[in-house]
Amino acid sequence: MKVTIEEFTEKDAEDLEEVFHKVWSVSYEYPEEWRKSRQLKKEEIVREMHAGHHFFGARNEQGDIIGVYKLVITEEGCFGEHQSILPEYTGKGVASAMYKQFIEYAETHGCKKNYVNILKTHEACIHLVEKYRFCKVGEEFEQAKGMTVQKYERVVE
Repeated sequence: MKVTIEEFTEKDAEDLEEVFHKVWSVSYEYPEEWRKSRQLKKEEIVREMHAGHHFFGARNEQGDIIGVYKLVITEEGCFGEHQSILPEYTGKGVASAMYKQFIEYAETHGCKKNYVNILKTHEACIHLVEKYRFCKVGEEFEQAKGMTVQKYERVVE
């Protein structure tokens, strides 16, 4: 499956809401409260877009959004979060394509590094950040009640 990553706009907010709901309603490795907070409504998505968050992701051959993640540039660098891929598209290269684009975005926008927080028990995500040469930074921490994460970063070359 060939995957191209694009930046979504306000016009995509309703479809993004649907993806977030489908993905996070069944992401049982995360605490329920966190899963609910990840199911953004279209109004929240638009508000975050206006606040400087970029929503990137992929569409299938029919033009439907199959995966999304959020990117924001901070003083520290290029922060990625909220990666959400429809279950039927996991293991098909969507996450890898998003990480490649995430790294390229940092390179072309003058960021010193990319960084993410990864659930310490999420083996697929850990494998992905290690594949793209992200390194652990600092100690594990509780990002939400009952949810321990590890920060990973990758210095821009």
